[in-house]
Amino acid sequence: KPGDDFFTYANGIWYDTARIPASQSGVGSYSFMNYPQRIRLQGILDRLATTTNRPGSIEQQVGDFYTAGLDTAAINRRRYDPIKPLLARIDALTDGASLLRVVADEQQAGNRSIIGFYVGPDNKQSTINIAQFAQTGIGLPERDYYFKTDSSTRLIQQAYRTYLIRLFELIGTEPATARKNATVVYAIEKQLATAHRTNIERRDVQANYNKVAVTTLARKQPALRWGALLTDLGVRADSVNVAQPAYYDQLNTLLTAVSIPDWRVYLTARSLINYSNFLSQPFVDASFAYTQTLTGQAVKKTRAEDITQAVDGSLGDALAQLYVKKYFPEAARKRMAVLVDNLKKAFEARINNLDWMSDSTKTRAKEKLYAFTQKIGYPDVW
Repeated sequence: KPGDDFFTYANGIWYDTARIPASQSGVGSYSFMNYPQRIRLQGILDRLATTTNRPGSIEQQVGDFYTAGLDTAAINRRRYDPIKPLLARIDALTDGASLLRVVADEQQAGNRSIIGFYVGPDNKQSTINIAQFAQTGIGLPERDYYFKTDSSTRLIQQAYRTYLIRLFELIGTEPATARKNATVVYAIEKQLATAHRTNIERRDVQANYNKVAVTTLARKQPALRWGALLTDLGVRADSVNVAQPAYYDQLNTLLTAVSIPDWRVYLTARSLINYSNFLSQPFVDASFAYTQTLTGQAVKKTRAEDITQAVDGSLGDALAQLYVKKYFPEAARKRMAVLVDNLKKAFEARINNLDWMSDSTKTRAKEKLYAFTQKIGYPDVW
């Protein structure tokens, strides 16, 4: 009966009969819509991989990326050679300043460690983008995984530790040292996690808006060297939003409380995790073994699926241009624009006919209605 359990009343049949594909960790309405698109993207890339493409063209860029990612024979021969220069740079760290330079450089390459930097709309002035910093630094999905003691969480904690140990062993670390290193990494992450907001706390939009002057941050958190950090990130700003300030307070403390040798171990682990799926097969297998325990995913995605996702993540606009050229012509975009315009007109008619809204409020409501920015299919400027 709907009055007894509305969720089961509305969703029960689907909930009892839906099956998660073996290569996925979940299923839902979005995945039903999204998966055919991913197959289409892979089809575009498969065609480009067997075509001679004009040098310098979008087709050549994404085709070469995809082909390189599928060349597992070459990737396996190289083992972890591609990141040896990064690991050597980490091994050479001597102080907090050099540590933060490596962190900033990797952040710019899309690999987070202790700094969660991004650019996004100012929540109180959405027409502009601002520099923003969020909590990060942990390897488990969120803070509570470090503090729960139930059996399923303990299983995930152990799987993560095993993953860390295996990664260190794969770069030639002796087993005993690998175990010690994993303990160091986990301990640092747990200390960072103590300052993380919970998922529920992060729902508070107001609490996540803390726009502050860089000069204030520099005085309050000197170990973070905010001026140099922003420069190394390629950012010019006199103020930034620090979404979860307690995290950066804790990081400021740990940058001096944790020894540089331990930070070297931590950054080595973060680098191995960030790149494990793009290194040789043993690294890929270690990553998936942890993923299986964490998500229940039964089998690994095909290499083609993984590399399609990698191309989409790194050359998204380029691949998207090829996608819309094939599947979303200009006529379809114009049709959707008409639909959205008609929707606005329908909303305006509803507003005009409301008997509980004053004329002045209706005027403001319509101003808001027509202030929406329409984003249909793809940008006007790639």
